[in-house]
Amino acid sequence: MGRWAPAPDENCYGVAVFEYDGRQKHPQCLSLELGERVYIYEECDGWYRGCSTSKQHIKGIFPKSFVKIKPSVREVVGNQITIIPIEDPITEEAKNVLRGWHELWKDLFTEAYKDTQLFNYKARIDLFCSIKGIMVDIVKCLSSSYLGVLGQNQLEEKKVKITQSIDNGNQLLNLDLVPRDEQGNKVNPVTCSDITPDQKGVLELYNIHKKVNTLRAHKGSDAARTNEPVHLFLGICQCVLLNQTPLEVYATLYNFEDNKMISERFLAPLTKNGLPEDRERLNDISTVFTDICREDLANLYIIIRYYRRGPVKLESSGNKAGGNSVEYLRPLGLSYISIKTHIDTMEANVGVRSDNNINRLDIYTLSKDRSENNFSELHRKVIMGEKAQFQQLDRTQGLYISNIKVFPGPLELVKQQNPHIFKKHTVAPGNMITRKLGFPAVINPTDQRNDLYITLREAKFSKGSKKAERNLLVQVSVRDAKGNEVKGAISRGTGEPTVDTYRSSVIYHCNTPLWDETMRINLPDHGSYSFANCHLLFTFRHANDKNKNRDKPGFSFLRLANQDGTLISNGNHKLIVYKDTARAAEFRHQVSDYLHLQSYYSMSQITKDTKISSEIEQKYNEYLEISSVFCSSKFTQNSDLKSLLQWEQHEAELGEILQRVQVIQGEELVKFLHMIFEALFMILDKKDQDFGEVVFDCIVFIICTLADHKFEHFRPVLDNYITTYFFHTQVYIKLLDRLKIKVEQYQSKNIGDIMKALEYLFKFIVQSSYLHSQASTIDRSFSKFTRSLLEFFDKLNNMIKVHPNRLTTNRARQREALAKTLKYFPHTIPELNKILPLQTTCQIISNFIDAVPSTDEKEIIRYKLACIHDIVKGQILEDPVGCELLIPLLMRHLKFHLKDEETNRDKDEVKKEKIQSVEILTHILITVSNKHSNTSIVRGIVDPLLELLFRLVCQVDKTKDIDLSRDYVSCLIALLHLMNDEHYTSYMEPMNEKDLIDFLNEVFLVFKDLVKSNVYPPRWIVMSMLQSYVVLNSIIFFSKALSKIPPQANGPQDYMGKKKQLWENFFYLCVGFITQESLQLEEFRETKRQKIAGQYGDMRSEMGQEMVRMLNKLGDNKRIFIPDIVGPFLEVTLVPLESLRKEVIPIFFDMIECYHRDKGNFEIVEREVIDKLDVLISGGKGDTNYSLLMYETLLRKFNSPDINRSLHQNGVRFVNSVKLLLEHLLNFREVREGDHHSEARMLCIVNLLNFYEELNRHEMYLRYIWKLYTSHISQKNFVEAAYTLEMYASKLQFSDITYVESFETLPRERVRERKSRLHNTIIKHFEEGKSFENSFRFYKDLCDYYEGIFDYKQLSETLQRQAKGYMSILSAIRYPNDYFFIGFYGQGFPAFLRNKRFIYCARELARLSLVQIRFQEQFPKATLLTYTSDPNNEVKDSPDQFLQIYKVTCLMEEREEFMGRDVPSLISQFWDTNDITCFCYDKRFNKAGGKIKDDDFANTWLEKTKFITVEPLPNKLRLVEIARQEVTELSPINTAIEAMERKNRELRILIDSYKAQRETNANPLTMALNGTIDAVVQGGIKKYEEAFFSKEYADNNPADSENIMYLKRIIIDQVEILQDGCDVHGKICAESVRPLHDHLTTQHDKMRQDSNKYRRELGISSGTPYRSMRTSTIASNSTLHRYNSTLSRNMRSRTSMISVTSGEENPFVTGGATPPPLPSRKTEVLPDPQALIRDRRTAANAVNPDTPALPPKRHSTQKRSSLIQNSPTMKRESQKSINSNGSLDMSFSNTSINDHEVHNNVPTLPPRPKANSTTPPDNANNILTGSALDIINEKSDVSISGTDMSPSLDDLISQIGRLDSDNFDTYKATSSVSLNYKSSGSVFMRSRSQSQASFSDLAPPVPIPAKTGPRRRKSIAKVFSKSKAKKNSSNQ
Repeated sequence: MGRWAPAPDENCYGVAVFEYDGRQKHPQCLSLELGERVYIYEECDGWYRGCSTSKQHIKGIFPKSFVKIKPSVREVVGNQITIIPIEDPITEEAKNVLRGWHELWKDLFTEAYKDTQLFNYKARIDLFCSIKGIMVDIVKCLSSSYLGVLGQNQLEEKKVKITQSIDNGNQLLNLDLVPRDEQGNKVNPVTCSDITPDQKGVLELYNIHKKVNTLRAHKGSDAARTNEPVHLFLGICQCVLLNQTPLEVYATLYNFEDNKMISERFLAPLTKNGLPEDRERLNDISTVFTDICREDLANLYIIIRYYRRGPVKLESSGNKAGGNSVEYLRPLGLSYISIKTHIDTMEANVGVRSDNNINRLDIYTLSKDRSENNFSELHRKVIMGEKAQFQQLDRTQGLYISNIKVFPGPLELVKQQNPHIFKKHTVAPGNMITRKLGFPAVINPTDQRNDLYITLREAKFSKGSKKAERNLLVQVSVRDAKGNEVKGAISRGTGEPTVDTYRSSVIYHCNTPLWDETMRINLPDHGSYSFANCHLLFTFRHANDKNKNRDKPGFSFLRLANQDGTLISNGNHKLIVYKDTARAAEFRHQVSDYLHLQSYYSMSQITKDTKISSEIEQKYNEYLEISSVFCSSKFTQNSDLKSLLQWEQHEAELGEILQRVQVIQGEELVKFLHMIFEALFMILDKKDQDFGEVVFDCIVFIICTLADHKFEHFRPVLDNYITTYFFHTQVYIKLLDRLKIKVEQYQSKNIGDIMKALEYLFKFIVQSSYLHSQASTIDRSFSKFTRSLLEFFDKLNNMIKVHPNRLTTNRARQREALAKTLKYFPHTIPELNKILPLQTTCQIISNFIDAVPSTDEKEIIRYKLACIHDIVKGQILEDPVGCELLIPLLMRHLKFHLKDEETNRDKDEVKKEKIQSVEILTHILITVSNKHSNTSIVRGIVDPLLELLFRLVCQVDKTKDIDLSRDYVSCLIALLHLMNDEHYTSYMEPMNEKDLIDFLNEVFLVFKDLVKSNVYPPRWIVMSMLQSYVVLNSIIFFSKALSKIPPQANGPQDYMGKKKQLWENFFYLCVGFITQESLQLEEFRETKRQKIAGQYGDMRSEMGQEMVRMLNKLGDNKRIFIPDIVGPFLEVTLVPLESLRKEVIPIFFDMIECYHRDKGNFEIVEREVIDKLDVLISGGKGDTNYSLLMYETLLRKFNSPDINRSLHQNGVRFVNSVKLLLEHLLNFREVREGDHHSEARMLCIVNLLNFYEELNRHEMYLRYIWKLYTSHISQKNFVEAAYTLEMYASKLQFSDITYVESFETLPRERVRERKSRLHNTIIKHFEEGKSFENSFRFYKDLCDYYEGIFDYKQLSETLQRQAKGYMSILSAIRYPNDYFFIGFYGQGFPAFLRNKRFIYCARELARLSLVQIRFQEQFPKATLLTYTSDPNNEVKDSPDQFLQIYKVTCLMEEREEFMGRDVPSLISQFWDTNDITCFCYDKRFNKAGGKIKDDDFANTWLEKTKFITVEPLPNKLRLVEIARQEVTELSPINTAIEAMERKNRELRILIDSYKAQRETNANPLTMALNGTIDAVVQGGIKKYEEAFFSKEYADNNPADSENIMYLKRIIIDQVEILQDGCDVHGKICAESVRPLHDHLTTQHDKMRQDSNKYRRELGISSGTPYRSMRTSTIASNSTLHRYNSTLSRNMRSRTSMISVTSGEENPFVTGGATPPPLPSRKTEVLPDPQALIRDRRTAANAVNPDTPALPPKRHSTQKRSSLIQNSPTMKRESQKSINSNGSLDMSFSNTSINDHEVHNNVPTLPPRPKANSTTPPDNANNILTGSALDIINEKSDVSISGTDMSPSLDDLISQIGRLDSDNFDTYKATSSVSLNYKSSGSVFMRSRSQSQASFSDLAPPVPIPAKTGPRRRKSIAKVFSKSKAKKNSSNQ
């Protein structure tokens, strides 16, 4: 082993291309992973020693073959060696792109599955797959380039493919467009004077962007470009046919429009299994159809014909003779492929990767009734769909091909790019190519062809002596002059070797066969086997399977060359058929026997069979028709052309020959281009006098022919002839003289062609003059030649000066001459530069351009500008002298064509003119920027065009002419980029102040428009950044001129206004520049941000400094711009750039100080700051750092010691207000939009509401009220929406008659009208939320308002609506509100939620789990705490988020209006969960420390946590903050009392609901009674007796004696309630439950007996009715809430349609004496919520001074008692009065109720009527306690109607939908309620049961508000008097 040596510099860095597990083999080896990068220090034989770049401390050895060496550079800094890899720029870019795409690619996948719309999902998945495919392609290209097996050309192709893939991926991902040069390398903009090779100017970059954009925009229209040829690849896999015989498959191109085959045939011989005969070509039968015109693709088809190879008849294959049968080709079927359809399919599937590359083609055959002779036309019939002509084989048969590929471009390039397709097969190389019949659209001089295509068309033979027609077989061979057969001269089709003899297919029994079979004849250029010495021999015979031919053989022949040596012409040829006179098996004639005969057929020659010789005869009316196409680049078919080349032999006919040459096709001319020009110039030299003019015309004709695009590749051939082979020294004089003559005779016929040939005529002239000057020692004639040349151009200028309209004749010819002169004149300039001084050439150009007539004709303008464009694109401007001479001329003409003038010309034509002018200017600016930095040249452009370009940019319509607008802007930016300080100074120095103001105003407006609405697409980030860079530098230059025009407060108003407007435009421009979207670097990815910052820096900071500098220059004059610039400058401070903020924020102090010094206050500035901050922060700008920086900066300024005291105080207040506003706005913005985030968002809105209310900002206050209102409406929070609108309505007065402007959806109207509108909306929302009680106070206000303005119609409607509201209280289905404690703990929450606690009012029937999910969706990172106690400080100080959510109950103080009254539950229960400020959470515990047992009542304590909120709920928010928390403990006996009271109340409400409604589902009542009477789990009342009624407990707890007595009384009440429940249960329970009912009755009797001892102890007689529970206890309201929630889920929201029978017994009404008063109860003292509310501030401050103060009650108790309190004493009786529409009319009487009955705690119930009684007792005063409707006797058969008295079907369904699905299933199984509609639209519910039991009761008294005006009382009295009169009439 050799010695270790240091690795050379070029081998010190590599990449592992294989994995190497070195450590497992030897400790000194280094393990490598695939792709790992290594540093190489030493090498020895086949080993390296080094380390990984990621683990440099681990060194080892590894094999050389496992590492790919990469270029690198070794840098030594001190003792440290650094190895820097040198990566190819494109490779490095590809790596970075793949890293950047990776995250975006993953995001596509995740976002796709988040998207709920199917369309978006599919689009994202398709994009995901497309990006994946592109990334895989890039990786493959990188892998192949790393392996080092590619050649240089292939490596370049891979790089091009990588760049194309990167650009396609960027486009799909909508990333920035990367500008590249022609080699694919990225280019960068020029930002300094030193230009590097990878940098481009503004317009060069713009052209690159524009080119890419144009290519992509017209990507689908590439097929419309006909210049570039395309090539089609076809691959055949297998043919599946049931007819298993060997096949020959021929494929050719067919043009449907021309109805002809346009290519030779491709042949694929197949076995009987449909596979290739050559096994080596398995899956490799393919060809490429070349040189196809794009314009023909739409009409092209690939026709594939199938011929079976075998006997004529298949059944004859086993003939009796036993001999071998002869194989013939027999037509079988065909398939076809539409190229257009295939291309459309490929374009539709761009980016879709498919593994299915095999397609099946259907096979079509002739219909059975059709002759085989129609086979040649079958393809057209199939394409046209003539189904009667063909039949389609079943789908089990077909041809399987690979996908057709389309390759555009030159064939040689396609071969290089696709070497795997154009590989060599077992056949001769090149057989893959299937060429076109004839020359391609563009002929290449290197394309050498010598192909003769012969197509067998048809033949006609006589029947002869045979009965049946013949099976004709044609055999074709090539014979030489001696009759010898030329071997291998015929190709049956590409893909197979050539043959000696071609055998046609056989048409069965047909004497007039049609073949349409093409063969190719290949012969050498010269020799005995050349085309001139050979002929084709066609022999005919009858085909049979026995190989016996007794026919007379026939033959035809065709000479390939004419007698004059030209080849046969293209077209159809009818050949004579000759026959042997004797029968023979084979052709037996010598060439001398027939070659002298005539070959072409003519019917006039003979009229019968003619014997030519003893062995040959000519058959009458028999012929063979063929067609020929000869493609040769060496032979000609034109005799005139051959005569021209041999002109000396045909001098007598030379004139005619020259005339005929001018009509020869170009294909023939270009073959002999060199020889033709030599002959013509020889004639011109020798016979100029005789044939000079005609020769000149021939030269012009040939040059014009080469100008055709088809022959454009021959122009280099002609150039080579001029420079190499042209030697005529005297021709220039003759050609120039002829030119002058033709120009003078400008109305000659070929003047246009002469101008077209002007370029090459000058090439001949210049070359001839040069040769002459070289040959002559004395240059005497050169000056003469120069004068002659200038004379020619003078004549040319005179010709174009003549406007066509001035001529009376030949106007079209003159217009053509002018157009072509302008088009081809620039082509002469390079030739003029060779022989004339540059100044002379420039003078010729100037004279020529100025000579063009000024006209409005679009053609002349277009050609003139095209001429100027061609001159500019030439090299003359690259010379500084030429550029300086021509710039004035060019600018003058461009200015003329660019300026906008009123004209009658077509707008599209004017636009095209401007586009041409801009293109010219673009080339000029590019040339100047790259070649010249001459100040005079740049100034020559700036002076005439700068102001014009500004005006054009300002005037162009960017919406309609976006491309033209981009052109203007790019030219302007490029021109500004060329300008330096000297150019700016010299341009503006001559202006006076007025002109300068106007100019600067225009400049600033244009710049402001550019930065505000960027004309470049978002992906053109390079152009956008370059535009900003140039604009920034220009603004700095223009600001110097602006500083010399200071604004002044005094002076002429108009002039001072212009100055002010100028400065405002400057400041607005600066603001717009800083805030433009393309400069917000923070929104870009890191790599992009670093690249931009490294190239341009942060331009916002530089512009901010310039803006501040200019503002400071104003001094005290800045007050002129206050407050106009406050908002824009504030927007600048919100840009997230700290240096910019620090620069601009102090400006506001300066503006405030300046304004305060002038006005004494700065209220306008303050108002403007607050307004703009609200808009800008809400729009997404600003952050907490901005808030802190602004607060600290301004506070420091206002706390300066030298500041005014008043300014200091107001400033500090202002700064604090701004800080608070920013906090609220940032919190509001931080909360996301959406249903699950509405609570926090609305909380932020309320904070802003309060802020603006304190500042007395009415308009902002209303704005956020409306935001809060719309948020509530979108969430269907109708009650909260009503409370929100009340805040607005409270600011208005009914007495105000002034107008208020429109606001949002509210129109302009008077204030009182606005207030009434708001009241009606509030009422509507309260009623939508079923909060009818809250709407009555707004009804009252409306009634007073309408009564005061005497609007009785509105008053009556309002009263009717109010009455319906009262009835809805009794009839509507309502659920209690659910309340939850929400705690937000941790520093991770926003500031307005952090460590705060709230009570949340949830929707009806809300569950704890749903509320938890709702808030967890809003804060997905939050952790849900599972305990209910207060978290510790560790949780509160944690940076995380923690949520604590649990359910709480309501604590409502006893309502004053309900005191001493037994209020029906439907009225009272609403207030149990509404207007609540106190809430409670109960927690049971054992004080002794043991586990709590369900039946251990003696040791069960209750911890009650009370939360007091800052506002009552419901309110304008569903989330209200908790002001204070109190914790109280209840002793076991008080806990028991709580439980008993709660149970009694639940039972009472349940029983009342059954008594009030005809409810047949007895399950809830059954379960409640069974769980109470027969308690098994907790033991029932006996457990209370054991725990509290023992003597031991009384002795140990003497203080609880009163509680013990109270508990006993509650037990007695429960027994009575249960008795009532059992009675109800017995009437409604089903028979199947009757045994259970009997058991419950028995158990209840025992319970009653056990409770009698307590009755005796308390002195209560048996049968005393149960009394109302005290609502002041804490448990009562929570019990109601819990029970109603459970009841609503079980009973499913039903109302019953109940009938009334007058006087029928009510089984639920009991009588009895009033029980004695209860003993007083001793309980723990709890804080009184009412007292806290009355004195909220004192109570709140007593607990915690920092706690928010408690709010007052929303409404006074007096208003809330309007239902019952202070009502007139009335008695309501039910009277049957049926209206015409079938509804029940309720009337009222004045029967009074004494005060004792009304105010007694327990109302006196009437005694139970007798069973048969039909009339109620006189003293009946029954009050409905639980009913939603008046209970009516069934016998009356009267229904209660009206939509307000019973819920709608939608309400019922929506309420049912809120319930649990399990309970709903139970309801469906147990419910017996049915829904019925009547005509009035009401929903009625009637029992399905046929039970005749009836229920009746009386409705509750309808109260009248106590405080009403006299008119109000009078109107109400009228209502009751009408009701009484109606009642009396009804009784009569």
